[in-house]
Amino acid sequence: MNGVRLSIFTWSVYILGMGVGLLLVPDSIVDLLGMDPAREVWIRVVGVVAVVLGVYYLGSAIHRARWMFWYSVPARIVSGVALAFLAVTESVWQLWLFAILDIASAGWTFVALRFKPEPEPLEPSAPA
Repeated sequence: MNGVRLSIFTWSVYILGMGVGLLLVPDSIVDLLGMDPAREVWIRVVGVVAVVLGVYYLGSAIHRARWMFWYSVPARIVSGVALAFLAVTESVWQLWLFAILDIASAGWTFVALRFKPEPEPLEPSAPA
């Protein structure tokens, strides 16, 4: 697995793990971050969305969907900037951790894409 696919695969594992955690044990996640316990259903909804996104990222890493790699870079940067904005405006310092992680991982993917610009040959796939 080259650096580009490794960065996307790593991101998918992180997103899947966060999604499953928010879906099944949201209080453990927020407690780990020193935040108030979750009493609304929305945190589990975010977990579902994160699991779905994680599956998309995992599939794109497995199937070498370079277009997805490229689209993920600005999307994760926007996500990081939005989280940083919320960290400042809502005074929730823990959001800085996620903002930095989003932007740093987008940078990893971008650098990997720039140093490996040619597409990899696809492996033969099994019939659907």
